[in-house]
Amino acid sequence: MGKCKDFYLKLPIWMREELKEPLGELIKGEIPQPYLESLEKFKSAPYLITVGDVVTENVVNLGLEPNVAIYDYKTEREAYMPKVEGKAIAMTVHNPPATITKALLNAIKKSVELIKRGREVHIKVCGEEDLATIPAVIYAPLGSLVIYGQPNEGVVLIKVTPEKKLRFAKLLRRMEVVYDGD
Repeated sequence: MGKCKDFYLKLPIWMREELKEPLGELIKGEIPQPYLESLEKFKSAPYLITVGDVVTENVVNLGLEPNVAIYDYKTEREAYMPKVEGKAIAMTVHNPPATITKALLNAIKKSVELIKRGREVHIKVCGEEDLATIPAVIYAPLGSLVIYGQPNEGVVLIKVTPEKKLRFAKLLRRMEVVYDGD
């Protein structure tokens, strides 16, 4: 029997415009306004998952600790050092731009198992975390709130429902599967 190849999902060029649109509720405004406006939603969610350095840092600045924080030490492709360190379990994964690696999928899935046991997790991405919102919604427990930044506009809130999980699974299925070594 042959050895199983590793794989990753690549964002096709034709899907890029679609993913530039907010995938949830866009709260517009200059920082910190969208975060202050959304504070009650953040607090009332059973689980809070942040995707992005600026988003994670702003949630932490509100005095909240995300259950899962996914960031890559960059904002808009520029180096950035978010002040987010806490008591969370840290995982590091490699994930190139415009892709979702098997390692990222596994880290998000594992982090959800850990938060259900009361732990908090930071997933530090070497590369880019821009597409991590998709698997975050798919794996997050129902009722969770997944948030990410919409560049130069505000913050996007996605309340995880069965319908959202289905929508995001369909997005994932439309991505190109690439096997390492191909």
